[in-house]
Amino acid sequence: MGESNLMEKTYTRREVLKFAGKAAAGVAVAGVVPTLITGCSKKTDIPSKEVLNYEYMEASKDAPQHPYPYQKLDVETTKERAYASFFNKGGCCRAVFDAIGGQLADNAGYPWNQIPVDAFANGASGYGAASLCGALGGAATIIGLACPPDDAKAITAELFKWYTSTELPEYQPEIKNETVTAASVDCKDSVGLFLQKTGYAMDDPERKARCAGLSADTAGKVVELINDYYKL
Repeated sequence: MGESNLMEKTYTRREVLKFAGKAAAGVAVAGVVPTLITGCSKKTDIPSKEVLNYEYMEASKDAPQHPYPYQKLDVETTKERAYASFFNKGGCCRAVFDAIGGQLADNAGYPWNQIPVDAFANGASGYGAASLCGALGGAATIIGLACPPDDAKAITAELFKWYTSTELPEYQPEIKNETVTAASVDCKDSVGLFLQKTGYAMDDPERKARCAGLSADTAGKVVELINDYYKL
């Protein structure tokens, strides 16, 4: 049947819904289905459960309250764990989250032990795009989980101000490196300035030690800020 004849055909409601279902499933009926759908007196939900053939799971009723419970952490212990974690499975974001969230998971348990630290490995190298420093990404997540929203914003802003006004890294347990003050919170303006100043490459052990130390400094600062917030 030609397109002109098809457009002139009178459709039953069952046929209309059939066409709409096919459209939701990705079946192309160019120029016909949009007209039919808009012409319906009752809008059809697209995609529907029937189209997706998807079994919906019942939502969990034991979700933890926000903010997550926090207990005092030791700043120096946190720095040591962040530095070691940086070299464990890679990256500043994971290192910071593990240093704080991992400690709380070990010591306080639920709900911190429900968050896999490996989920933060993708924050390395500014999330692979030299954007926000991964150490700050992991730190902001911790702050957001441990503190009420408005207070978390203020604490995060204080952390970012510290980051862009402090010569880092201060924590240098192995390799002694040049320190730099980042022009912004972005990886490109932090590690980039370090590489420019020293002539090192990203794969050099000095650069890795530098970012591990910066991760330790960041994790330690977060603990300091949250400890102070809760007056611990």
